Amino acid sequence: MFFPISREEDFVLVEELPSDELFAHWKEAGLTPGTPILDGGLLREVDLVEWGCRNEWYEGRLVEDPIRIETSRYLNSKITQLDFRKHHSPLPAKVISSEEHLFAELEETKLPIVLKSEFGLAGRNHIIFKSASDSWKMSQVNKKLFGFPILAEFWVGEERFFDFSTLWDVRDGEFFYLTSTAMLIDKEGVFRGIRIGGSELPYSATFLPPVMDLVRDVKGLIPKEYSGPCAIDGFLYREEGRVQIQPVSEFNFRYSIGRILWEVRKKRNPKPGVVTGILILPYPKQGSLEEWSTIKRLEKELDIQLVLLTPVRDLIGKPYQNTVMYFETTEEKEPSVVESIWLSWMD
Repeated sequence: MFFPISREEDFVLVEELPSDELFAHWKEAGLTPGTPILDGGLLREVDLVEWGCRNEWYEGRLVEDPIRIETSRYLNSKITQLDFRKHHSPLPAKVISSEEHLFAELEETKLPIVLKSEFGLAGRNHIIFKSASDSWKMSQVNKKLFGFPILAEFWVGEERFFDFSTLWDVRDGEFFYLTSTAMLIDKEGVFRGIRIGGSELPYSATFLPPVMDLVRDVKGLIPKEYSGPCAIDGFLYREEGRVQIQPVSEFNFRYSIGRILWEVRKKRNPKPGVVTGILILPYPKQGSLEEWSTIKRLEKELDIQLVLLTPVRDLIGKPYQNTVMYFETTEEKEPSVVESIWLSWMD
């Protein structure tokens, strides 16, 4: 996804070259993809921009930097982040260190709870225990959460009604606010997409002040070695009829999907009232997908703009598990547009 946000003068390191068809698609959409290079193909000094921040550039290759790796692990660990969000999270959470500890916790703790891996992405490394009958899920911990330690947090389930992400640049330990986005989350807590634009983001006046308080408190805990993007995810939920704010469910010190959307929107430069979004679209389990004809049909039927940000399949035709799609539409049409794209893609 660095191609759609890159500039013509940039080089993008890849393991596989993108297709000419996709490159032409990006250019027709007004994007300016950089030049793809393979490992060892660029022997010059560069300013390195990474998805996270783990490597240095040496003789045309990425070389892991132990200091950057430790900084990245510290910043992105959900265990570490318990200290970041101390006194700012209304939902109880604790570290679980072993299987025995987890058994004891499930016997003593009020359910439901969600278990999270120390390092995981977008709800895909979560296990939810809603009742004692979910004890069979214990067998999933090592496979889905990659072992211990893990994080156990109270799960608000259907009471959770609005997910947001605030986007920041971090430089010399200081946070600089960019914007806020609304996230599209399914009922199992899995991330499906994100959107920016239209009128003022709902509830922003409610959640931004506590997020700003959080950032002020966390500044001193961020190593000055880290410079780059950060997304702080949170959500709103109801408790006894009152709206409650979880200002941070996790920090993402990397290029989040929201940051990619923000960068693509800048390059596309739509009118202020236009809603822009990104959807994560799984490849259909049944049948095959004709992506280009599907995109053209949806654009015509829904009167929208669509840009494929990642390929649907590799150069030998094997489908990838997920595809990332950018869309532009009006605020009024957005819910039906998202549903139509999803259903058409999966049909």
